[in-house]
Amino acid sequence: MKTVRFLNVAILFLCMAAVAAGAQKSANKTPSSEHRLISVKVTGTERYTEKEIIAASGLAIGQNVDDPDFKEAVRRLGNSGVFTEVSYSFTYSAAGTKLEMQLKDADKKNFVPAHFENFVWFTDAELTAELQRRVPLFKPELPVSGTLPDDVSQALQGMLNAKQIPGQVDYLRETPEEGGEMIAMAYRVEAMSITIEQVDFPGAGPDELPRLRAVGQKIIGAHYFRSSLEKVAEVDFLPVYLQRGYLKAGFAPSQAHVLKQNEGEVEVEAQFPVAPGKVYTVSAVDWSGNSAVPTAQLQPLIHLPVGQPADAMRLKHDLETVTKAYHSKGYMVAHVRPEAEMNDEINTVRYTLHVSEGDQYKMGELELLGLDSQSTARLQEAWGLHPGDPYNADYPNQFLDANTKLLPGGVRWGINIHDTLNEKDKTVDLTIRFTPRA
Repeated sequence: MKTVRFLNVAILFLCMAAVAAGAQKSANKTPSSEHRLISVKVTGTERYTEKEIIAASGLAIGQNVDDPDFKEAVRRLGNSGVFTEVSYSFTYSAAGTKLEMQLKDADKKNFVPAHFENFVWFTDAELTAELQRRVPLFKPELPVSGTLPDDVSQALQGMLNAKQIPGQVDYLRETPEEGGEMIAMAYRVEAMSITIEQVDFPGAGPDELPRLRAVGQKIIGAHYFRSSLEKVAEVDFLPVYLQRGYLKAGFAPSQAHVLKQNEGEVEVEAQFPVAPGKVYTVSAVDWSGNSAVPTAQLQPLIHLPVGQPADAMRLKHDLETVTKAYHSKGYMVAHVRPEAEMNDEINTVRYTLHVSEGDQYKMGELELLGLDSQSTARLQEAWGLHPGDPYNADYPNQFLDANTKLLPGGVRWGINIHDTLNEKDKTVDLTIRFTPRA
């Protein structure tokens, strides 16, 4: 994935002030009781409650107010980035001042999740509750522009300062590795070393726990960042369950327990709560869509014995083998999509393997690079796939293994094989490059 720094951004929205009758009275001619704020009515927002809006505006019931106070409140709300329109009207009376605020929520597409990478001194519940207290407009998703992301950063810094933690809060905007629009805002504590000293797996059973702990040794000493650990859980820990038939197993976001802290260095226990679910056994494996390769040839490639726990990791490997079998017959775009039909009453799973074969590709042009002319000629003469023959993706490696004697002696050769699919004429052009190694 690719990550760049999110700089301070402030967007000012147009704020319309509709002042009701009587508001033109000057403050020195109006009794102070008329300036006491007695009610605030909020309309137009579905994202926030009236209480949250009042708190975010900086106003308080009972305080003395005038038009400049309302303008300041509207400025705060407009700058936050969570509204596209903010307007207000108010009335004075002997009882006091009544304010009405009209808001329009920003579109949901302008919000992204907030991620908190390494605030190991707080549980998720504590972090959320304290942020909502300090930043009334805080929600799990933040606007991509406006002052609210900075407000959250400042609140987090205040929370660290209150605990006398010598870290600095920063936040990054996350985008996909291939580029594109922002997908999240990641807040983290900088200027501190927060490393993993232990791992634990709340919810894990005695059969899986030893294996999980053994796999977990690879992250001992690593820096604690939840986004990195989420990938570790998916790639390294989840397969422990999938290969045992726990097809609905899942890991919650990692938690951290502080074990030791010394100035700028913190050691934590990384916890990976797991919900294993049930073990599913295989009831049947069916095929659909295959014609070029009969089921009788494909079935032995799948190792899912009926009545045994469904090994989802072995199935993934087996499907790769099936795809290679198709490639060896020239079906270069073939792929297999497994469909799992689970019966939760008796804990079984029936697999249907949907094959999309595509067209058969033929051998196109062969290009050999990096050898002298005589060696090139010998290899071309020995090459057995001719233009128009069904392409065999296994053949290049098989050919090279069987014909190393045709290469110039006394040299260790690096070999790179690259095939190019020509979709229009359904051929495969092959380039084999030979590079002498030192």
